[in-house]
Amino acid sequence: MKNRLKILRGVLTCLLFGVMFASGQEREEGIRLMTVNIRYGAADDGPNSWPNRRDLVANLIRQEAPDILAIQEGLAFQLDELSGVLEGYRKLGQHRNGGLEGEFSGLYVRAGRIEVLDWGELWLSPTPDLVGSVGWDAALPRMAVWADARAMGGGKTLRVYGTHYDHRGTQARFESSQLLLDHADDGPPAVFMGDFNAPEEGEPIARFLDHGFRSAVLAHNPELEIGTFNGFHDSTGGQ
Repeated sequence: MKNRLKILRGVLTCLLFGVMFASGQEREEGIRLMTVNIRYGAADDGPNSWPNRRDLVANLIRQEAPDILAIQEGLAFQLDELSGVLEGYRKLGQHRNGGLEGEFSGLYVRAGRIEVLDWGELWLSPTPDLVGSVGWDAALPRMAVWADARAMGGGKTLRVYGTHYDHRGTQARFESSQLLLDHADDGPPAVFMGDFNAPEEGEPIARFLDHGFRSAVLAHNPELEIGTFNGFHDSTGGQ
């Protein structure tokens, strides 16, 4: 197992579920990270429906100005409508059903700021190379996108993952964590960002912690009482 020491500097921003786990031997200065579930735009969320929150999401991304952004639940038309704020970013990964079909849970990398040395995608299933494959007891295809990246002009390489776990499959969430850990094992220091559909004390999260990773939420603000999911109901609490 690789040494897991200090968490990398970054920003964790979430509208719904969002967690970041990181490992590394030294702090990597200057790479700003963000993960956000933008909530799929076809949902009937009443006053919180996509047309009413689109500008809020765009302003959030603009305000945080991440170097690497992990997005979950992005439908193609939503990403098109965010094209203004995403201009200057390179999109990495297909949508979960292949091509532009289904939700996007990949990465956006700031061109001219971050150098991508290598990248790829894997579906969270026993056949990770099979596009659109469904794993274990999952209800839907789920996937992850990864990139080996570093600040333009040099610096240490960081492997960044963007993912979205299944919302129903208990085994699928656990196996997904193991799949990603196995994939990351021989690579550079890693950060996992995304919607894990699991509480902090759950087994999918424990898999990362048992391997020496740390929660960015707890590392940056251990007293934080605001959850990463509030269902549009409780802006001061949530799960």
